[in-house]
Amino acid sequence: MTFADVIASAATIFIDPALLGAMLMGVTMGMVFGAAPGLGGKMGILLLLPLLFGMDMASGIVLVLSMHAVIHTGGSIPSILFGVPGGAAEAATVLDGFPMARSGKAGEALGASMAASGIGGAIGAATYFLLLPIFAAVGKLFGAPEYLMLAFLGLSAVATLSHGSPLKGLIMAALGVLAGAVGMDQSTGTPRYVFGQLELWDGIDILILVTGMFAIPELMDLAQHRTSRLDSAQAAAGCSYRALLSGMMATWRHRWLTLRTTAIGIVIGMMPGLGAEVASWLAYGHAVQSAKDKSRFGNGAIEGVIAPETANNSKEGGAFLPAVAFGIPSTSVIALLIVAFSILGLPVGPAMIHDHPQMAALIGWTILWSNLLAVLVFVLVLPLVGRTAYLRMDIMAPTVVTIAVTGALIEQSGWWPIGMLVAAAFFGCTLFALDWPRAPFILGFIMGKLAEINLVKTITLYDWSVFTRWPFLLLALIVIVVLYLALRARKTWRASLPTSGDRALAIALLLLFAAAGMASLAFPIEARAMPMIASVIGALLSLLVIAKSLAQTGAAGAPGPPRKMPWRVLPLLALYIACIPPGGALIAGAVYAGLHSYVELEASLLKAVTIAAVAAVMIWLLFGLWLRLPVLGGWL
Repeated sequence: MTFADVIASAATIFIDPALLGAMLMGVTMGMVFGAAPGLGGKMGILLLLPLLFGMDMASGIVLVLSMHAVIHTGGSIPSILFGVPGGAAEAATVLDGFPMARSGKAGEALGASMAASGIGGAIGAATYFLLLPIFAAVGKLFGAPEYLMLAFLGLSAVATLSHGSPLKGLIMAALGVLAGAVGMDQSTGTPRYVFGQLELWDGIDILILVTGMFAIPELMDLAQHRTSRLDSAQAAAGCSYRALLSGMMATWRHRWLTLRTTAIGIVIGMMPGLGAEVASWLAYGHAVQSAKDKSRFGNGAIEGVIAPETANNSKEGGAFLPAVAFGIPSTSVIALLIVAFSILGLPVGPAMIHDHPQMAALIGWTILWSNLLAVLVFVLVLPLVGRTAYLRMDIMAPTVVTIAVTGALIEQSGWWPIGMLVAAAFFGCTLFALDWPRAPFILGFIMGKLAEINLVKTITLYDWSVFTRWPFLLLALIVIVVLYLALRARKTWRASLPTSGDRALAIALLLLFAAAGMASLAFPIEARAMPMIASVIGALLSLLVIAKSLAQTGAAGAPGPPRKMPWRVLPLLALYIACIPPGGALIAGAVYAGLHSYVELEASLLKAVTIAAVAAVMIWLLFGLWLRLPVLGGWL
């Protein structure tokens, strides 16, 4: 790919109206699919595949790539405004973006998110152009030992994500690793913790976990507040272009963090099997660890918005390097894009660079311009989008819940996904009420799988020779430094005093870890290593929490839980989710939204019917009309 190929591809986009139209359509679709909880890039690509037949190569590439490139940009909108992540990669943005919106800084948070996304995507595309000619040599340096160390590096960030309670964070990470072990072990083919159910052989769906543990608790909390927290003057100020510009300028004020997290995203994108989820969480953990005042994170720190948004967009430039250079997809979504390329008649690997250099360059330009176009489109619609943060959230919450639940179950069937979503929602609400960190659970779920796969490969293929590999030693040194800094920083964090609720939860988790450890003894040694490690660590840490809680109670009495959840609404929520299979998503969602408003919010009958109708229309537009899914019929 020569410099002339790069320039020619850039000129083609601006000269050809068809390519411009394809990019505008792709960006619009990407923003919609990213903003709609439960959809995401994979669903968008699957729906676009039939449209690619008969399209010319350039238009097809621009359409599918521009849609894919801005998925995470769109996903930040519901994450900030409603606390509902568009996908797993946007869960990190919720931690600080949503508190900013609730405190009247939605415009600033959205501005920071959009600017960070544009900068990350642009730098990622530039890196793609820079490294593609030499990536073949660089990629040969990494093997299973390096990926193992990278997984440990991600898990070492747990302490920085625990907001003053590293002990609880490590327990939740261990539990996340155990949850990731559910299903068939990839190295031995052994089913683990499936309880004889075929539905669990593929493991627990991460979207169900994210929806149950993040979206539903936040929405249930909002649903108990019957008045808007902000008056009209605060709403106007929070949604103004001045606030948007202030948020965008924050990326300049934190320019070194922006550049560092962009680099994290690019490097993670190059690594097979990682993806945007790992990039966003690692970037967020780095932002927390590098901050002077760590207590601000989780309460509306703008750095907590910038870091994950730069990383999950810059990741795309890095992810296409192994795909284009070697034909090796780094994630399942990139694998679908390779399928899309094959439909268009475009080979990947050395054949693309040799036979279609302008198409290889067009991939980079599409990533670049679509990210910048997404920012422009969002700026134009800011007054409409931003003000939704200041509507009556208690009234909107039931409708948003129906959208989030429908999205989480969109590709699921049977009663097991229903039960897992209800269990995840109850567990997430419990953690929310007791102020236990939820982010380490998701991080452990993601990184535990990566660590286990590469642990088996390292032991089997490399044995002691891993200590002769300098990339492995370099990453191991970085892990040690990160752990040292995290433990040293712990001394300056606020003391975490266990409560009676903490003790009860720790006892339940201790029993769970003990049972999981005993059950893992029946697995082959390769399949039980990681579950056993997680069980032992989780059990020991749970014992520490119990002992600390007993000591605190004996000294002065443990205080009650810091937050209250509207537990009475959970049975209604569970009934709604259980009614989806026999009745369909539209009817069940509409009835739930209306009943919740009438019973819990004491709305009038007319208002409850109106809310039910709005929920039905939203479900029908997003899932029935747009995706043509059977929202009226039963799913079983």
